[in-house]
Amino acid sequence: MQQDRSLRTLIKVHWLSWTLMVLAHVTYGGFLHDRAAGPTAWAVSVVLAICGAAAITLCWPLIRRVILLGFQSDVGYFIMALSLASLAVVAVTQFQLFAYFAMLVAVSLLARVDNLILGVKDTAAFFLLAGLALLGLALSWLPVLIWAAD
Repeated sequence: MQQDRSLRTLIKVHWLSWTLMVLAHVTYGGFLHDRAAGPTAWAVSVVLAICGAAAITLCWPLIRRVILLGFQSDVGYFIMALSLASLAVVAVTQFQLFAYFAMLVAVSLLARVDNLILGVKDTAAFFLLAGLALLGLALSWLPVLIWAAD
């Protein structure tokens, strides 16, 4: 039996993960606004959104291979332990920022799993995930622009 891949079916089935991804990025954009982040922080956030989408779609086979190779040697274990310790320090010292990034990773992975279930190719999934992330960051500017117009 052929799977229905119409836009109506896609939105009906996968709307929750896509909406959560957009809302998570809107929330992160609000966090940047609250901190009065400059253009550099916004540029880094856009680059991280695109790199995150690329990491879980286009670059995943390479990243998976590097991670698996890292666990095959003592040096790899040492590097993984140092990375985990550094991440723990960041989690403790910058808890709010760490929580936002953990949320962004979680919703990105959820949307990626939905794309895998749907059978979306890696390139299309990259553009979809990057587009949703950038849409969320862009929508976080709406309240600022509306309040500036008043």
